[in-house]
Amino acid sequence: MKSKNYILIAGIFLFCSVSFGQTISNSGFEDWTYQTYFEDPVGYSSSNVFTFINTGEPNARKTTDAYSGDFAVELETVNTDEGPFAGAVFIGTMGDETILGGVPFDERPEALTGFAKYDVMPTDTAYVIAMFKVFGNPIGFCLFPFTGTQNNYEEFTAPIQWLVPVISPDTLVTGIISSTMFNIPIPGSTITVDSLSFTGTTLPFPNGDFEEWVEYSAEEPNFWLSTNIFSFALGETPITKTDDSYEGNFAVRIENKPTMWGDTIGAITNGTFGEEGPVGGMAIDSVPDLISGYYKYTPVGTDTALAGFSLYYHNENTGMTELLEQDFISLLPASEYTYFEIPVGYFSLPEPDTLNIAFAAGGIDSTSSAGVGSVLFIDALDITYKPHIVGINDNITNEDVKVYPNPASGRLFFEVSDLLNNDISVTIVNSQGSIVYSSRFKPDFDNKINIDVNEYKPGVYFYNMQINNKNYNGKFIVR
Repeated sequence: MKSKNYILIAGIFLFCSVSFGQTISNSGFEDWTYQTYFEDPVGYSSSNVFTFINTGEPNARKTTDAYSGDFAVELETVNTDEGPFAGAVFIGTMGDETILGGVPFDERPEALTGFAKYDVMPTDTAYVIAMFKVFGNPIGFCLFPFTGTQNNYEEFTAPIQWLVPVISPDTLVTGIISSTMFNIPIPGSTITVDSLSFTGTTLPFPNGDFEEWVEYSAEEPNFWLSTNIFSFALGETPITKTDDSYEGNFAVRIENKPTMWGDTIGAITNGTFGEEGPVGGMAIDSVPDLISGYYKYTPVGTDTALAGFSLYYHNENTGMTELLEQDFISLLPASEYTYFEIPVGYFSLPEPDTLNIAFAAGGIDSTSSAGVGSVLFIDALDITYKPHIVGINDNITNEDVKVYPNPASGRLFFEVSDLLNNDISVTIVNSQGSIVYSSRFKPDFDNKINIDVNEYKPGVYFYNMQINNKNYNGKFIVR
């Protein structure tokens, strides 16, 4: 017991575990800001949800550069993390291959007319489209293409092609798009449209003068992005501030709500939402060890809440961001605030530079379905990091020490330069700070020391070598 205590004390002096990691911004959800995201013309859906999430800006905008009245709609094709994305507004909702939904309309117009100005990039095409349906089936349509540049408003007319005679429609869907639907959109293409109307009918084009707009805004937790933006069009706000907190004044309340795409979600992330889930996040310079906090959860049916993380690394050689590690845990029903923790089991290279943290109120796996109304509260988040190991001697260099193979799986070799006749002290500490090896000896004839690591658990280990009153520090991985 005495010798073990001496080794532990020696380890404390040889190594200093320093946590350089960042804290989680707004970890207690005390800070909130009322945020206006964008405006859409009343009665329309738009491309703004996607582009705002990816770029922080809408690409379907209200403009005072109108042909008549106060406003018109301006659409622009922009670059996003997911590639070029056209500006668009729809009466209805854009599906994979067609425009879904629509508004009631029961007459047969002759043509669609309006005024437009545009600057469409070479090889690109902007469009105005109208489609008439009965019982969900198209029976008439018109499409007007725009190419090149027109700096001043110009009238256009698109005759409606009726596919069947006599029968009147029951639904109208429309779309205005700044780029081609049949090829890759070209960033920079723009079109501004105003004063849409039908000829040969008594029915107006819904909000065709673009004078009526609705603002989408909500109070949001600072440094977090929520799914509120997905549910605005339905008048829902899944993420709200609550004074029902574990500590402090506030916590975040997350409720599963329907989205404009017909699914159900309530979630927050400290990054953003990509097509496959949360991406981005907070910058880190250490490997996280544990993410913890407090929650309570009231599910609907068999719903299960989610808490998880993703570790990313930006590879400067390839210019790509790589997902290094990802894990999610289930949060079971809890009527009172309950402690949770998410261990981070990443012990490898490269070290991550970005941490994404995300929570969702339902739908964690295939055995549960996201139920409308499931409610999750989150508060008092914390994070700890795996230790950085530094020596106590300022005279430190690793140029004279080579450690290989790294990662190691059998024997680990330390190769030293010109130190053949010197005694060497080697101490190895695991990622929890426990000493797993300590010995003093001389290197063999080729200046090498070899250590058996077969019994070491996979993970990151830190070494300290003392030679001639100098400290040499570093780390290696056992796999």
